[in-house]
Amino acid sequence: MAHRAGYSPQGGWPECTLESAQRVVETGPAMIEIDLRTTSDGEIVMCHDDTLDRETTGSGKVAETSYTEISQLNLVDFVGNRTEFKVRTLDAFLEWSRVGALLWLDTKDVNPAKLVAKIREHKAEARVIVSAYGVEKVRAYRRLAPDLVYFIPRIPDLGLPTTKSILKNVADKDRVIGMAGYYVPNIDEALVMREHDIPAVLEYSPMDQRLTPQQMHDPPYKNAAAEGFPMMNTDQYATVLKMLGMQDWAPKRST
Repeated sequence: MAHRAGYSPQGGWPECTLESAQRVVETGPAMIEIDLRTTSDGEIVMCHDDTLDRETTGSGKVAETSYTEISQLNLVDFVGNRTEFKVRTLDAFLEWSRVGALLWLDTKDVNPAKLVAKIREHKAEARVIVSAYGVEKVRAYRRLAPDLVYFIPRIPDLGLPTTKSILKNVADKDRVIGMAGYYVPNIDEALVMREHDIPAVLEYSPMDQRLTPQQMHDPPYKNAAAEGFPMMNTDQYATVLKMLGMQDWAPKRST
């Protein structure tokens, strides 16, 4: 998974841009993770932080700024350089995803009903994975759209302390993706997920965000794949693809 749409921690490509997402699909088989926020006039936009200060040439809270104002700003890359890229809407990403992209929607402050309506409008049900944080959101999405696939991590403070608690609140475990852990898996929970055939994502982004491609080593990623963890979230997706020998979207069939 290309964290924040395949941005570059070294600069150049800012976070959650349509252009960086296009570069991902042209590079190799990676899901595209994007962060969703809601503006003051109800538009769903791509922005990781709840404020505009770090990621754009503007300032203030996303929720207190209209999309008309936000659309006039430029994105800033991870090292602070102004770019020519713009903040894009969820509509733009969902329509673009018809090229064959799989979007992992990290729902920061988005209303479930509105998000589901957008997904339905673009007929993107098969092109998205929706994050559902906490028992209230899980139940809301279960009621609104039981047909979608959801990432449901264990969050004790929000009523989901274990994988078993997650399973009690979902109707179809075959539409659930779990959280394996940061860097290394939580063994006990990983075993429960494996027992129920629930795939789980390993989170590497806080670690490899600090590294250049030249500083990365392949054992953590190769070992995770060898041990049956099929999903990894990384800030260095292109390097990880090379490490794992993943160069095309589908394996070539021998004749």
